Amino acid sequence: MPLRIIDIVNLPELHTRFLSGDRGGERSVRWAHVCELRDPTEWLGEGDLLMTTGMGIPQDPDAQRQYVEALSTAGLAGLMVGENMQAPEDLLALQSTSEQLGFPVLMTQREVPFASVTRAIIDANRKEEFERRNAITRLCVSARMAIEGLSLDSLLQRLEKDVFAKMMLLDSQTLRPWLPGKAEFPEGLEAVLRRQPPDLAANSPVVRRYVFADEDVFAVGVPSSKGCVLLVRGTESHLLDYSLLHHLVAVLGIALERLHVEAERTLRIGSEFLDDLLNHRLSPYQERKKLEQFGMAVESARLAVARPDGQKLVEWVTQIHRSDLSVLLRPQGEELIMLLQADAAPAVQAILDMSIGLSNPIGQSERLPEALREARLALVHAGSERAVMAYAQIADKVPWLPHSLDEATQTFRRVLGPLADYEQEHGTPLLASLKVFLEHNRSWLSAAKQLHVHKTTLIYRIRRIESMTGRSLERTEDVAILWMALQAAEIAGLVSPNARKQDRPIDYHSEFKEKED
Repeated sequence: MPLRIIDIVNLPELHTRFLSGDRGGERSVRWAHVCELRDPTEWLGEGDLLMTTGMGIPQDPDAQRQYVEALSTAGLAGLMVGENMQAPEDLLALQSTSEQLGFPVLMTQREVPFASVTRAIIDANRKEEFERRNAITRLCVSARMAIEGLSLDSLLQRLEKDVFAKMMLLDSQTLRPWLPGKAEFPEGLEAVLRRQPPDLAANSPVVRRYVFADEDVFAVGVPSSKGCVLLVRGTESHLLDYSLLHHLVAVLGIALERLHVEAERTLRIGSEFLDDLLNHRLSPYQERKKLEQFGMAVESARLAVARPDGQKLVEWVTQIHRSDLSVLLRPQGEELIMLLQADAAPAVQAILDMSIGLSNPIGQSERLPEALREARLALVHAGSERAVMAYAQIADKVPWLPHSLDEATQTFRRVLGPLADYEQEHGTPLLASLKVFLEHNRSWLSAAKQLHVHKTTLIYRIRRIESMTGRSLERTEDVAILWMALQAAEIAGLVSPNARKQDRPIDYHSEFKEKED
């Protein structure tokens, strides 16, 4: 770390004290030089410490003020005056201006040669450069370990020790930790970042500096991973420079690129394995051993289905991987089929940011096709109010309804099969009419209004339904049977929960075919 004004004051061998402007004690000193000219700023610049016997300090108070203002404007680190030498006796104007500007003015005992101050600065710079070279060497070792497969979490811990700083990875969009559960977000820091979010656009600064809790906080975009930001908080004893920050993000870029490649490989292997499972290409022993490699057991695992919008599979797999979630994904047509543990479903849904349907526990591999149909049905009932819908939540909402897809299909066909066949052949929305009529407690007017048809048309449809099913909507028993048959159809996915909004009839016959894919 560069030598500061306060460090010079604290060095006992220099016998130096503050005359004024001690608020500037944290200023870094790049170099120290003796100059007795009236305008030292022609020869000294930013970060330089001006050492003088006082010969160049003017006697006039106004001139003293201008003298200090010129030094401060030029960015000098401070002014060191030899005590009892050639400075004016009255330095009140100089001291007053120094205090106002926070520009440090030091007084050094006459016996201390200015060369001792210069040597102290040289020694500090040598030490800083030595520490910097050692830090770069340590970063190179960490880079090699990242290439060899060191986990991202372990790599971050190594890098913190390499540069003596605290760091974490952030998602630039959400400003939340890139590795969930792996880092503590300091209280209040998020508010600081949100006031001026790290902007990774090409025309923005490569490094953005913040001040938080009297610390310097640096935000640097990791070039190999879109949306990933490295947040670095330096310690008091070690000041990070921009060069070290760029070395850090280069090492992390290697690790994140490797993680991206691993995500692509995981997606391919998981997709192939899930396809083998669904098509029963593996023996029970092979299935169990491979599932163990993914941290899952067929007894407790579940199938899940989502309908993604866009191609972000590798990005999703990368997020799932860095969240330590055991999930297999397989894109199939418009669907994304997943194998996972039930407790992982909420976290996966948050990553995908879309509704998912969840099957019952698979139990045994022979039940995979049935579990896939359960997941698909659950997805139909998922929505904004319940983004993760489990099949059991549908089947259990009314205890006397069928509890399997086969039972639900048989119930529907037994009660409403003739109605479905007629609707399929002629296109008349009889099922939707029946559902709306029952939902409106058999009110002709409100049901007709909901269906956007005349009351006479609805009466004709209901009489047709009664004729074809052999049941009367005037009898409570028949009403109950017809209603439960409609609920069974929803469980089996044969009738949409919003059937009254259907624009075209459902192909019920195709739904009865076994779906093995």
